[in-house]
Amino acid sequence: MRKFKKSAFYSIVFTLVQLSAVLAQKLQTNIHADGSFDIVGSHVQIKNCYPALDNKHIKAIGVKISQKADVKFIEYQLLKQKLTLEFGYENQILYLKTQISQPKNISNKVSIIKYGQVVGANKVYKTPVIIGGKGGIFNWPDKSDKKLNCESITGLVPDSGATFVISTHDYKKYISTTSVLPTENFEGQKLVDVSINTEGVPATNIPVFYFSQNASAYDAMRSQAQAAANFMGAKNNKSQSYHWCSWYFTYYHLTQNMVTDFVKGFKSVSPAVNIQTFQIDAGYHPHLGDWLEPSTKFPNGLASSVKEIIANNYKAGIWIGPYMVGNRSKLYAQHPDWILRKTDGSPIIQMSFYGEERLWGAMDEETYVLDTSNPAVMDYLRNVFRTFKQMGITFFKTDFMYYGWEGSNNVKRFTPGKTSSEYQREFFDMIRQEIGSESYWLGCIAPFPVMLGYVDGMRVAGDISPKWEASVGMFEETEGDQHINNIWWQNDPDALILREKYSQLSLEETKTMAYWVAMLGGVINTSDLFHEIPSSRADLFRFIEPNNDTYTGRFPFIDKTKKINVITREYPSRKAFAILFANRTHELQKQTYTLQQLINLKNGYCFSWDVTQIQKLGNLDTINIELKPHHSKIIYISADNQSPEDINLGGKNLKAK
Repeated sequence: MRKFKKSAFYSIVFTLVQLSAVLAQKLQTNIHADGSFDIVGSHVQIKNCYPALDNKHIKAIGVKISQKADVKFIEYQLLKQKLTLEFGYENQILYLKTQISQPKNISNKVSIIKYGQVVGANKVYKTPVIIGGKGGIFNWPDKSDKKLNCESITGLVPDSGATFVISTHDYKKYISTTSVLPTENFEGQKLVDVSINTEGVPATNIPVFYFSQNASAYDAMRSQAQAAANFMGAKNNKSQSYHWCSWYFTYYHLTQNMVTDFVKGFKSVSPAVNIQTFQIDAGYHPHLGDWLEPSTKFPNGLASSVKEIIANNYKAGIWIGPYMVGNRSKLYAQHPDWILRKTDGSPIIQMSFYGEERLWGAMDEETYVLDTSNPAVMDYLRNVFRTFKQMGITFFKTDFMYYGWEGSNNVKRFTPGKTSSEYQREFFDMIRQEIGSESYWLGCIAPFPVMLGYVDGMRVAGDISPKWEASVGMFEETEGDQHINNIWWQNDPDALILREKYSQLSLEETKTMAYWVAMLGGVINTSDLFHEIPSSRADLFRFIEPNNDTYTGRFPFIDKTKKINVITREYPSRKAFAILFANRTHELQKQTYTLQQLINLKNGYCFSWDVTQIQKLGNLDTINIELKPHHSKIIYISADNQSPEDINLGGKNLKAK
């Protein structure tokens, strides 16, 4: 089995060989006398590019083109200002820098490319900007109502898969947008706009745009995600989160007595379910915003429950929506001037419940937004996070974080003059200072690029449901967002439904979802009670417990049409792989794969692997898969014929003391 030795090395070698033909050629720029330009890649190019301000092509009274070494410049002389584009290379990657001579002559939108004509690409690879942002690969939009706005990193994908990427790395002030325009609107042409929205703030520090290419769509996007993470200071130094969260069991009805009962129940389970963290979600507070006020549900105070959690050897976690203020809260009654308002002075209302309903048991009819440009608001929230940390809380889930991402040209702030991203990052700086670098911070319903560099985990998919049909978004979003997983942070697919009772998921559907989440390599959590669910369901959660080593599942056919979805992961120290085949369709599916297609190996010792059993299949070069609707199958492939009986799906050594 010489071919199977050092599998990680062979994977790297194959990738390098595959990419060499594309990476050997730098993207080129062709600049024309009228100031338009082309960006030319091996398989994809953008032609007839021209800048614009406020969605209108600039009307230059003069164009000057120059070059110093391999750096090219275009200067557009306008009536009252000058716009300069600089083209050069950083580590063989083409960059484009933009400078406006009079940035105080404010344009709400600066487009470095307006109506650039794309040649060679048929699909778009989108990086989402928020939870449920429909990341992944899409056909080029054809109808007028199908315009795609892609923020931060965008891939233009040809049939060959050799993807052309447009990206920025700096999200501290502005977020870049690549708008992919429907062909119906432009006589069949594929056009893009590449821009930033200034929010009415002077256009200084416009982010650098990068243009790159790679033979693999996934690697093309992941490479630029890594570059952005490096620039923004992302720190992926925490163990993969494996925790329990109260939300999907108690919603707003959690009490101090429940915490006591749940902790006691968890400790009674044998063998133990080794969750790291017991996280208290919403309900400990009387109203949104009154995070430190006494609640009848916690008569001894939140600190008492935190102490109990820690005494039982769990990390204590807390949920908070720091921007949120309920209309019935003490905070709002005392400080109505602290909330963010529209330009006409009316409050921004993010949630409203005027009838009988109250969201999950909450009492407030309206939810407002705190204005963190007000120093008094920052002092208040600083005290909240400091107090939580002093209690011993070291896991923080901050929710509805996009509430503070209101465009500065649309609101009245206490201290004006900055973009929404700048205000948010000042707030995030404060939170990280107060909770400490050692605390785990999970973002939720948040603007992805703005939180980069602060959080350890991020919810990427919508709320779970005990129905298979409602899980479609989780599958699609986690696949589409996988290129940022364990680079920007640990992606969180949301809690798993493990229970048998009060669930419409079959056992096989439950297993498919659990295996999928485990193979991704991000956050794993549930709200089900380990001492009340069947022991076999607790075994399923133990089977996917992560190891201390970080791994990231890979989708080998991400840019291909498929009826069976495939995720692969490697156990480098064991010279082994796990491959998950999942049938997300409503029909029986059959497919034959070669190991060469899946993991770039000619053959290997294969085992059918499940939480309940292991079956030896032999030394194979081809795998035949047949799956009923919503079923899945794991194949374990070993270099030395060693079965996976001593590890779980997360790679954890089951025999280690």
